[in-house]
Amino acid sequence: MVTLKGRFFTDDAVNEPYWWEAAKPTVSADTDLPIRNDVLIVGGGFTGLNAALTLAKAGRQVTLLDAEAPGWGASSRNGGMLGPGWATFDAAMGYGPEKALAIVNESFHALQHVKDVVDREKIDCNLSVVGYFRGAVTPRAYDAMGAQLDRIRKVMPCDAYLVPRAEQHGEIGTDFYHGGLAIPGYAGLHPARYVAGLAQAAERAGAKVFGGVRVTALERQAAGFRVSVGHQKIEAKQVLLATNGYTGSLYPFLQRRIIPIRSAIIATETLPAAVMDRLIPKRRMLAGSQRVVTYYRPSPDGTRILFGGRVLKVTGENVAAANAAHLRKQMLQVFPELTGTRISHYWHGQTGFTFDKLPHLGQHEGVYYACGYNGTGIARASWFGHAIAERMLGIERQHSVYEDLPFRSRPLYYGKPWFLPLAVLFYEMRDRWDQR
Repeated sequence: MVTLKGRFFTDDAVNEPYWWEAAKPTVSADTDLPIRNDVLIVGGGFTGLNAALTLAKAGRQVTLLDAEAPGWGASSRNGGMLGPGWATFDAAMGYGPEKALAIVNESFHALQHVKDVVDREKIDCNLSVVGYFRGAVTPRAYDAMGAQLDRIRKVMPCDAYLVPRAEQHGEIGTDFYHGGLAIPGYAGLHPARYVAGLAQAAERAGAKVFGGVRVTALERQAAGFRVSVGHQKIEAKQVLLATNGYTGSLYPFLQRRIIPIRSAIIATETLPAAVMDRLIPKRRMLAGSQRVVTYYRPSPDGTRILFGGRVLKVTGENVAAANAAHLRKQMLQVFPELTGTRISHYWHGQTGFTFDKLPHLGQHEGVYYACGYNGTGIARASWFGHAIAERMLGIERQHSVYEDLPFRSRPLYYGKPWFLPLAVLFYEMRDRWDQR
């Protein structure tokens, strides 16, 4: 754990997820890897653990390996926000209204899947349907939200609604926005508690879950796969890659199709109840309409604000302090009365984006995969893990529309997003121009 120093940090501020105070990912003491496996899952986040749970309950001998502790990556570092996929509607419309309807409808199945798993496995993760509000940073952005609602309602029912600026204090205590969009069905949870509960459920079902075990190579064989783990070789009849933004060079097919993007979050020190009541009266999940996205929420106990967005720095000195200061500045734009509030936690994680802004699942040369959640991964990753596990079992209770989508790369892209700094700079300039 690295402590953080500076005038806007608390005396005990740390460079570690706030979520880890309640559920820090840990590595199993058992290092005796099974040599032969029915299924090997690489990646111990929401996707891999949901898949392991489904497969183990079906009687498969499942081994899950994670290079760090299970849940160490984006699954225990995100904002803990999950909801229906209205944000994917416009991207989905590129495939036509029928496909867009199917994609959004499947997002409701994904949300329900999480609720069902949490209830069935008795996972204590503060899951609560609290709703969502996305603030419009300009009047033009507010009009664009209304136009999107009109496009959606031509294809399907939608319970989202616009909140005019004159009424937005009922949603959020700020004058920064020019109204916004409310979505009642959104939920929040404690992501580290959720992923820890998934790991425990998978192990109860019979899956073997290992952390601190890095897979370095996959080799196709007649009867399955030989997998390199350091100097050790293990065999599996089936392999699922559930590494998303952390895939790297392990599997070039996915490396060329997933764009790893860092996202960071700060947590404030404990705030008075009256301040929380004024700033986030409905305790909803929140976001801004900027192209370089910001997202934020109250902590599950309602005592802090967790504020996230893109990182300012990736390398160099004082990365954590610089990124925390950048996020704090954005937070103060929304909540200027927090000027005297200090930061207790900073952390970042790596998400997996795709060129078509939609997630994907399927099989390539015998290797199963599910990935590319574009920053909205809790419900979709959980559902995709379950869905791809059913495909591996030969079960298809419900066909996933995502299996039919072409999963394309781009010329000159081989896993390092060289274009990302330029893209972020461009979008930041457009955001600043819009707010003039």
